[in-house]
Parts: sequence; C-alpha cells; structure tokens
Amino acid sequence: MSVDGIERDKAQAALAEVGERAAQLRRADLQLSWMLLAVLGAYLGVAVVLSLGPHQGSTWAGISVVVMLAGFIATAVVIGLRVRAYSRTGIVLYFASVIGFNVWNAAVTSTSIITRFWAAGQPSYHFGVSLAIGSIPLWIGAYLIRRRASRAG
Repeated sequence: MSVDGIERDKAQAALAEVGERAAQLRRADLQLSWMLLAVLGAYLGVAVVLSLGPHQGSTWAGISVVVMLAGFIATAVVIGLRVRAYSRTGIVLYFASVIGFNVWNAAVTSTSIITRFWAAGQPSYHFGVSLAIGSIPLWIGAYLIRRRASRAG
C-alpha cells in the first residue's frame, strides 16, 4: 500500500466519523423537541385548569398552576442537562419556535381581549381556546425539530 493509499484511507475514516458525529448531534436535537413539548404541556395544562375553573378562580386552581409550573421547570432543567451539544440548526429552530410562540401568543391574546372574546360574560373555556390557538408555534417547532432529528438516524 502506498503513502497515498494510507492518506486516502485516513481521510475516508475521518469523513465517516464526521458524518457519524453530525448525525449524533442532530439526534441530540430531540432533547430540544422535548423541551418545547414540556413548555407546551405546561402552557396547555394551565389553560385547562383556568378554563375549567369558575371566573373568580379558586385556591386549588392557583396551587395547581404553581405545581404545574414547578414541574415544568424541573423537567426543562433535567432535559436541558442531558445533552451538552446541539446542532446550530436545532438551536435556531428551538429559539425561532419560542420567539414565534411569544409573538403569536401576544397577537392571539390581544385579539381575544380587543374582540371581547375574554369578556366577563363569556364562558371560561374561551380562555382555553385562545391558549390552544396560541400554542401553534410550539407544535410546529417540536415537529420540525423531530423531523430533522429523525432524518439523522
């Protein structure tokens, strides 16, 4: 085997390893998807509790919201600490989803208030409907990250 053949073999092995590492990085992006789904779960959980409760609220509704948010924070920390590296595209998709969620949710909330969809005389489930519509960017972001990560594997 010549020197050129040895160099070619090393180069091919290095390229194969780079491809494998890139695929591992994209698969690690699944953790970002789980983090978006944790935000979504906390958000929709709060929506359900507040939608099912009376307009005046109750002590149990407030306590359950605090418990859900504490559970969300713990879940997000555990998921976030599992993997130390994410792909650049995964991070961009994650933060684009979070920013899109904030902007879209603000628009939905503003529209609900302006149109009096959340007026005092309206049923409490109107709040849940608005929050479900506001969560659309989180669904889309989790789907896109998962689809990209599944193509890596």
